[in-house]
Amino acid sequence: MPRAISYKGEIITELSDGEDWVVVGDKIIIADPIDPMRSQEITVPDGDIEGLIEVWEGGA
Repeated sequence: MPRAISYKGEIITELSDGEDWVVVGDKIIIADPIDPMRSQEITVPDGDIEGLIEVWEGGA
């Protein structure tokens, strides 16, 4: 099932299988352990890390 990072109920990015994420300062670092060249950084909206959560997309 697809996963995403949500900020206060709004999806800001989708995660591919195997990708992990961590917040460093005001950036979200998304790492792909299989292909590190696909890693990316996203600025945290409004610098508010408290509003970030990982969610499952879709459903039954």
